[in-house]
Amino acid sequence: DEVNTDCWDSTPHVKDWLDARNMSADDGYAYFVKTAGDLARGHGKRVVQWSEVFDHFKTDLDKTTIVHVWKSVTNVTEVLADGYDVLLNVGYDETSWYLDNLDVTWDKVYAQEPCAGVPDDLCPRILGGHGEMWGETVDASDLEQTVWPRMAAIAERLWSERSVADVAEAKPRLEVFRCLLESRGIAAAPVNNTEARDAPPGPDSCYAQRRR
Repeated sequence: DEVNTDCWDSTPHVKDWLDARNMSADDGYAYFVKTAGDLARGHGKRVVQWSEVFDHFKTDLDKTTIVHVWKSVTNVTEVLADGYDVLLNVGYDETSWYLDNLDVTWDKVYAQEPCAGVPDDLCPRILGGHGEMWGETVDASDLEQTVWPRMAAIAERLWSERSVADVAEAKPRLEVFRCLLESRGIAAAPVNNTEARDAPPGPDSCYAQRRR
């Protein structure tokens, strides 16, 4: 992931290793990717590679590889058409499933359609997606409200039929689920926050929901 090989040419023992094999730093990267993949497949595992590996090697990747697409420059349809399965979450846009995007609200993540722009016959090759909680601004004090309830919105989209996509219909379900989390001691943020970790607009919102 995001490998910068420039330092390989400036690190003497790494440069010596490459030179002894008549390799460039790029060749060394290709060697590492192939070797790591072969080791995993040798143990009966299926390899998942980040999208930049596909962008770099294209169809030289083993066809059993699952391409984990997170970069907007990666053409998902191209990856699928070339015969690879995909895990999808393009990071850092207004509908991103990266949970460290605190200003991306649950309705925006719910509205993301994994197969948008992908021909219907290739959509089944999108195996799923993921909601990453990168930890640069997280500790024990704010972990749970960073993840919940937005992760539940992501999960419903990924585990439901494509037709289950109406934000208005999803909202009551998410409100109930958020309150269930609260009742079980999970510090889930309010559903309608404009930013994930904001305080609720008033006290005891779950009490009001239970009265409905």
